[in-house]
Amino acid sequence: MRDSSSLDIAIERDQGKASSIRRPFLRVLPSAITIIPVSMLFGVLAYRADWSMLEVLAAGFLGFTGSGQFALLPLVDTNASFLTMLIVCASINSRYFPIAFTTTKRLPKTFFARTFVSHMLGDEAYATERSGDTVKETLIIRLTIFAFWVVSGVIGAIVAQVIPSAWLTTDIHLGFPASVVLVHLSVSQIKMRVSGIFLMQSVMVLTCLLLATAFYWWLGPTYFWIPSVIMTAVVLDQWKKHE
Repeated sequence: MRDSSSLDIAIERDQGKASSIRRPFLRVLPSAITIIPVSMLFGVLAYRADWSMLEVLAAGFLGFTGSGQFALLPLVDTNASFLTMLIVCASINSRYFPIAFTTTKRLPKTFFARTFVSHMLGDEAYATERSGDTVKETLIIRLTIFAFWVVSGVIGAIVAQVIPSAWLTTDIHLGFPASVVLVHLSVSQIKMRVSGIFLMQSVMVLTCLLLATAFYWWLGPTYFWIPSVIMTAVVLDQWKKHE
C-alpha cells in the first residue's frame, strides 16, 4: 500500500511539474509563432546584405529586438562604426529599461540569471506575462519568444539562399500578424489587471492614454515610451492597491 501511495504521489508530482511548464508555454506560443515571419524577414534581408550566418545569429542573440536589428542593416551598408551602431541600437531599446523595472519581482535572484532573463524581455513577452507569474513561468515565456526569434532569423538567412529576389516585394507586410497579437494582448492585459465596474475601468484606461499622449507631444515619438511606461505601471499598481 505504501509503495502504491508513493507511486501515486510521484506521478502527481511529475504531472504538476509538466503542467507548470505547459501552461506558460501554451500561453506564449501564439505570440511566438507570429514573430516567425518578422524574424525570418530580418534573416533574409541580412543575407541579401552579405551578412554571414554567424552574424545573423549574433544579431538575434545579442540584439534581440526587431526594430534595433532592422536599423543595423542600413548602417552596416554605409560602413558605420561599431560605436554608432551600438548607440543607435541602445537608443531604440531604451524603452525596455522602464518596462524591465516593472517586472523585477518575477526575476531570478542571482545576478547573471537576472541579467539574462531581463535581456530576453520583449514586447510580446511583456504583454503575455501576468503580475502573478512565478520566476519559472516568466523564464519559460521569455525563453520561448527568444528561441523562436533567434532560430527564425537563422532560418530566414538559410531560406534566402534559395528563394527568388522577386518574392521580396514591398507589398508584403510580414509584421502584421505580430501587430494584431500585440493589440489583442494589450486588451487582455487591461481586462486581467483591473476589476470593478466598466466606467471605472474606462477612467483608468483614459488616464493612461492621456498621459502617453502628453509625453508624446512633449518628448516626441522616440522617447515618449520611457515616462509613459513608468506612469502607466504606477497607475495600474495604484489601481490594484485600491480595489
